[in-house]
Amino acid sequence: MKRNVAGLVIVFVGAAMVQLATSGTYLRYVKPGMRWMLLAAGVVLVALAVTDVLVKSRQDHGHGLPRAAWLLLVPIFALLVVDPPALGADAAQRQSPVAAKPVAPQGNTYWDESAGPKPITVRDYAVWAVWEKDTMQGKSFQLTGFVTPAKNGVWYVTRIGLTCCVADGTAFMVEARGQAAPPKNQWITVTGKWAEPTKRTDGDVAALTVETVKPVAAPANPYE
Repeated sequence: MKRNVAGLVIVFVGAAMVQLATSGTYLRYVKPGMRWMLLAAGVVLVALAVTDVLVKSRQDHGHGLPRAAWLLLVPIFALLVVDPPALGADAAQRQSPVAAKPVAPQGNTYWDESAGPKPITVRDYAVWAVWEKDTMQGKSFQLTGFVTPAKNGVWYVTRIGLTCCVADGTAFMVEARGQAAPPKNQWITVTGKWAEPTKRTDGDVAALTVETVKPVAAPANPYE
């Protein structure tokens, strides 16, 4: 009896993993490169559990599952029907906007002299705007991220960076100056010029003097 219940739970877990991997929802939990491992693990779990349940059911013919046992499947079933959001401003607000010093400085030759704002990830700008000032000064940039409000009208353009999965998610934040804050968690693309970082007791925070703010749809992969 208990083995049947355990097998059904594993079937639902495996099915949830397959659903996440095939629908693209997995990007809210892990990095893109882990899709095939997640899919393979889900298929293996379903195959093994179904086999186990069928064999055990033949041995215990005539015995059904108790009603209470089905309650064990409720949280697993929820994974199949609930569309959870990606990490956003609430997660970022619990972290410091100060970015760590890069291991390998980019150097002054990184940026070319082409006209127009240069697209750059929020992660890179948050680091280089503080630690590579000579590279960044006097140049215009374009960043895409979500809005994280702070105190006294301060707000940040934010992206969450992953090493492996959301459990190790790190918020990279750039202080936006010169424009009123859009709604919390709104995805935006901003253009503007490098600004002197904001000094805090725990370090300096990257800043951008914003010239334009454009609401955009959240990307399929919200993490950097």
